[in-house]
Amino acid sequence: MNDNRRTMRALLTIVFISAVPTTLILPMMPSLGTQFGVSPAELGFLVGIYPLMSMLASPFWGKLSDRYGRKPILICTLAGGALAFLVFALSSSWVGLFIARAMQGLAGTPRGIGFAAASDMAGDSEKSSSMGRVAAAMAIAFTVGPLIGGLFMGENPDSWIGQLRASVGLPGAGFNHVIPSLVGMTLNLIGIGVVVTGFKETLVPSEAKTKPENAETETHSFGEAIFHVSVLLAIAFFLLSGFIQNSLMFSFTLWADLTLGWKAQLIAWSGAFVGVGFAIGSGLVLRPMVRRIGQEKTVLTGALIDASGLVIFLVFQATPLIALMGLMVASLGGSLWSTTILGLMSRQIDPADQGLALGVANGAALLGRVIGPAFVGLMAGSVDPGAPFMIILGCVLMAVVRGAALVRAHAKKYPG
Repeated sequence: MNDNRRTMRALLTIVFISAVPTTLILPMMPSLGTQFGVSPAELGFLVGIYPLMSMLASPFWGKLSDRYGRKPILICTLAGGALAFLVFALSSSWVGLFIARAMQGLAGTPRGIGFAAASDMAGDSEKSSSMGRVAAAMAIAFTVGPLIGGLFMGENPDSWIGQLRASVGLPGAGFNHVIPSLVGMTLNLIGIGVVVTGFKETLVPSEAKTKPENAETETHSFGEAIFHVSVLLAIAFFLLSGFIQNSLMFSFTLWADLTLGWKAQLIAWSGAFVGVGFAIGSGLVLRPMVRRIGQEKTVLTGALIDASGLVIFLVFQATPLIALMGLMVASLGGSLWSTTILGLMSRQIDPADQGLALGVANGAALLGRVIGPAFVGLMAGSVDPGAPFMIILGCVLMAVVRGAALVRAHAKKYPG
C-alpha cells in the first residue's frame, strides 16, 4: 500500500511536469499569428497538429507499455518531448514551428500511460477516482502551462511580469517563443529524473496476463471488448470530451483576443479559470461524488453541471468576470463526466490490455482535440467569436443524454 502511494505521488508529479509544456503555446497564439501573419484557422491547425500526432502515437505507446511495462515507455516519451521542444525553440519559420509541434505530438505525453498506471493500482470501484487524480494533475498543469508561457513572453516591459523577467536577466519586452520552449524541454528532462528515481513499475507484463481473483466485474481482451456497445460509446464520448475541452480553451483564447482585445498575458491568467475548474472537479469532487452516488449518476450530474456553466457564459458574455466563472463551472462538470466514463470503460478491459485500451481512448480524445481548434478557428474567423460556444453546449447536451441512459441501465440492472 505504501509503495502504491509513493508510486502514485511520483506518477502525479510526472504527469504534471510533463503536461505543463503542452499548453505553453496557448497564450502565444495571437502573438504567433501576428508575427507570422497567419489566420485564426491556421492558428487552429498549429494547435491541432499536436493532438493529431498524439492520437496516432498513443495506442502505439500504450501497447508498448503493456508489453514492456509503464516505466521504460514513460522515459521514452519524455525524452522525445524534450527533443521536440528544443526543435521548437530553434525554429525561425512557421513551417519549422509546425514540424516541431508535430514532433511533440508523436513523442506523446504520459496521459494515456498515466491513466493505465493509475488503473493498475486501483480496484474496479476505484478506477474512476484513481484516474481522476491523474486528470487533476493534468488539469493543474494545463492551468500552470499558459501562466508560465505568459510569464516568460513579457510583451509589456512596464508590467510586473516584464520587471520580473528583467530582474532574472531576460528581455523585459517583446514577444519571444524561445524561452517558454526551453522551459518545456527542461520540464521533460526533470520528468525523466522523477521516473528513474521515484516511479516503481506498476505492471509486470507476465502477471498482467492473469485475471485477478478479486475482480469485481467480468473483463475482456481489448480485441473482444471493442465490439461491445458500451466500450464503443465510452470511446466515442471520450472523443467528444477532447473536442469540448480543447475547443473551450481555444474558443476562450480567440474570444478574449477578438472580442475584448486582451493581450497574451491577460488571456493566460484569465484562462486559468478553466483549468482550475477541471482540477477541482477531478481532484476534489470526483472521488466523494462517485462514492456517494455511483459512477453512472456522476456522469449525468457532471454533464448537467457542464451545460449549466456554458449557459452562464453565453448569457453573461458582456460581463467578463461572470462569463469566466461560467467557464470554470463548465470545466468542473466536464472533468466529472469525462473521467468517469473512462473509468467505466477501464473496468471492462483485461489488465494485460489496459495500456492499449486507454491509449485508444486517449487517441480518440486527441482526435477530438484536433477537430476542435480547427473548427473553432473557422467559426470564430467567419461567423462570430462567441459562436463556437453554442456548438460546445450542444455537444455537452449529448453527454447529458448518455449520462441519463447510464443511470437508467444501472437502475434496471440493480433495481431498488
